[in-house]
Amino acid sequence: MNLQMDLAQLSRIHHHNPDVAKPPAAGESPKPQDGSKASKVRMGMASNIALIALATGQFLVGLDLSVMSVALPSIQKEFGVGMAQMEWAMMAYMVAGAALAVPAGALGDRTGRRRLYLIGTSIFVVGSAISALSPDMAVLIVGRAIQGVGSGFMGTLALAMLTSAVAHDQIAKLIGLWTAVTSGASAFGPIIGGAMVQFLGWRWMFGINVFLMAAVIPLVLREVPRDIPDGSEKRRVDWLGSSLLTVAMILVAGGLSMLETYKYYEPIVYVPVAAGFAVLLIMVLQQRHSLIKLTNWASIKVAPIPATLTISVLLSMVLAGAMMQQMLLVQNVLGFTPMMAGISSFGASLMLVVFSPISPRIMGRIGLGPTTCIGLGTVAIGLFGLHLTTTTTGLFQIIFWFAVMGVGIGVGMPAVSAGAMMAIPREQMGTIAGFMALISSISAVLGIAVISAISAVRVTSVWLVEGAQISGFESLTDEVVSGAIPEILKSNGQEAATAAGLAYTVGVTTALMIAAVGVAIAAIVAFFLLGSRGKTSKSAEHPLAPEPEKP
Repeated sequence: MNLQMDLAQLSRIHHHNPDVAKPPAAGESPKPQDGSKASKVRMGMASNIALIALATGQFLVGLDLSVMSVALPSIQKEFGVGMAQMEWAMMAYMVAGAALAVPAGALGDRTGRRRLYLIGTSIFVVGSAISALSPDMAVLIVGRAIQGVGSGFMGTLALAMLTSAVAHDQIAKLIGLWTAVTSGASAFGPIIGGAMVQFLGWRWMFGINVFLMAAVIPLVLREVPRDIPDGSEKRRVDWLGSSLLTVAMILVAGGLSMLETYKYYEPIVYVPVAAGFAVLLIMVLQQRHSLIKLTNWASIKVAPIPATLTISVLLSMVLAGAMMQQMLLVQNVLGFTPMMAGISSFGASLMLVVFSPISPRIMGRIGLGPTTCIGLGTVAIGLFGLHLTTTTTGLFQIIFWFAVMGVGIGVGMPAVSAGAMMAIPREQMGTIAGFMALISSISAVLGIAVISAISAVRVTSVWLVEGAQISGFESLTDEVVSGAIPEILKSNGQEAATAAGLAYTVGVTTALMIAAVGVAIAAIVAFFLLGSRGKTSKSAEHPLAPEPEKP
């Protein structure tokens, strides 16, 4: 998921900065933008303090996204909340960021990227402080939403500021450094977060943002030069379309999250879901008649974009939902510490970092369809392995299956993203990539809601059987569904905790099995649907050397 968002940001940057995106003609030296002192500062900015400052901000944005699932069991114990509240502690951050995925870049062009970045950073700090000091779950969710608003601006604009400030021949090096930072946040985030939660407490996971960003903001003010806003009409934003899509997402996810305590046929579940789809229909009608659109819908229809977008949606849903449920399972049922939980998922992040650079080479040899099939198939195997988790499964088995998933994501996701980008005209890359980032974030939110809903239904059915011999078992259903096994152990004893742990494990592993089957089917379909696109011919890989001229 994070990888696709990074690719979307890069493409959006080139779209907004045509002078940077276009290399100089053959034999022509890169031209400085002007001879001013500001221009000279910008040309060397990416190799000094400015890069460190912006990279620190980006690392914290990625960290807050990746470590929340590790912290949830500790938050659950302190506030005594159910699954729905925990879902929204995760989703509030994603929803707010998704709402700004498309508008942030264009708004930065119109108002000034540095100015908007600093506004976003300030919002992120305020949200972090509220989250760290939150007295209850409702305040924490509000704080997470405010954090998400800030992260939406920061994540979009930081790299844009850097790439627009360097010569063309420095961009590749800069992007390499930036990718290392974002990959590091993804790879080491769970371990760092697990260590902080275990040794300092979950509040420090947010509190550290306040102190580090207090150092970042002055550095950005001093080291990053002001950019000139572009107030032209071509930078207008479709605020209505973006808002409608965000509202639809909130309604659907909110309705599904109610399945923890209500049946699917009760109004509190199906009314928000139906309203969400109604809002989505309104958005479709609005897009048909609006002069300003969320994206270039004609380009979205060009093959293989519909197929790759569908695959990206599926992967984002599965990975976000599976990660949250698995982190609750390993801590609340298997007894892992937060540090152990972070270590258990480290293999997935590490393999993602290792195999992502290899994916384009694999695609060049065998084509987009087979590469995507291998990637998705490997993800399905990893999900199936996690589905085998029992109440006695150890740490190394979890690490192994997470690593298998990471290999599949590393092979499949870059190929899927590249396959979509290859079909898009260069001048439309920014618009399409921003829309793809939005869809990726929406998919993650819905994935958390859907996987949790599947798990909740299965947990409830198993608990009604396994817990039938326990006095007052029906009153414990909500706690069982939310995975609050340690609390059940304290209040109702070992027998109730054992039955609750079994029910929760069966529910989560059932959801993982369904996800594995869905991803496996997608792998087979991708093989035939995407075909050999992206395959490099042998002549292109090994061009023939020119014959020497005869005297």
